[in-house]
Amino acid sequence: MQKLFAFLVFIFCALTLYLTSSNMGMKWIARDRYSRVGAFGADKYLYGDLYGLTYLSKFKKVKDTNFVSMPAIDQKANSDTAKLFILGDSYLYSYFKEDPRYYVGINQVQFIRWSVANPVEINPYKNKKNILLIESVERNMLGLFNLNSVKARLDRAEAVNTMLNKRQKIAFFTSEIDRVIKENLYHQSLEANIEFAWFNFGFWESLKEFKADFNLNFFGRVDKEVAISKDQNFLYLAETINPAHAGSSFSDISEAQINTQVSQLNAIQDYYKARGFNEVIFSIIPNPVSVLKTENKPDNQLIQRIKLHPDFKGKLMDATEGLSKNASSNFFTSDSHWNQRGAKIWLDQFNTQLNRFVYLGN
Repeated sequence: MQKLFAFLVFIFCALTLYLTSSNMGMKWIARDRYSRVGAFGADKYLYGDLYGLTYLSKFKKVKDTNFVSMPAIDQKANSDTAKLFILGDSYLYSYFKEDPRYYVGINQVQFIRWSVANPVEINPYKNKKNILLIESVERNMLGLFNLNSVKARLDRAEAVNTMLNKRQKIAFFTSEIDRVIKENLYHQSLEANIEFAWFNFGFWESLKEFKADFNLNFFGRVDKEVAISKDQNFLYLAETINPAHAGSSFSDISEAQINTQVSQLNAIQDYYKARGFNEVIFSIIPNPVSVLKTENKPDNQLIQRIKLHPDFKGKLMDATEGLSKNASSNFFTSDSHWNQRGAKIWLDQFNTQLNRFVYLGN
């Protein structure tokens, strides 16, 4: 009997290891878990991604995961003349379908995620206006808004072939082999995957909340990735309020860094306009903490400093002003994203800019 029990435990552990170290396995587990409601369903994102890290009962509020409602856009006769390419993150793909009806004057839309597994080669259409929107949340933009990073998502093969000499290509090939070996020998997210597989069930929720509330009330501790706002009403990603982190709204960003970033944006625009795109638009979504103003201290004004820089030649869409009006109504309290209302504010502003370009030519 003991041998049988030991054998069953071994099979269970081996199956768990196999599934949690496989992308296909984790997709299957996640799809099954999120399709269920109740004790055997997953609760990690049901109440917001930051609740799913902390399990603080105060922030247990069901998150609306619906897409933003399709706007009633008055399309003009030549509305089929433009195609929109979007390179963006979850601030957009979690709120808007890949549907041109969201956008003024757009007949086709193609969305490419920053996290795309296989780079997508985008090519402008002939006899159409081609618009490239490059979007990122503020906390990530310094690492993403550079020409190499954009090429790595949109035309990586060309980037590698033109930018690497023979010695660099050998080093790149060697590093790729090393990466594959490491990924097969050690899965970097294995621990998190196992935790999800074993403990991300609804029936653990009360116990997790009790532990989280106890740690907060008696020791003042929350998950290291999360911070509670000074007014106690919002959860933030800790990196966005920690001045030591590059993506923080309160990090010290020098003028030299701003100059470098502006040069990168100009280079991206020049490159894609040379490839046949009629317009390149950048959009930086502000960190919630820089809009909600709960911390009672000035932020680094990163977006505005780039937008108003005298050497910046491009178009940077900044929705900070619109999001700041009734700001607490535009963001989830237990999630790192804006809500549908905040996303709609961004969309309306973006459509105003599209209207000026597609129909008015400026």
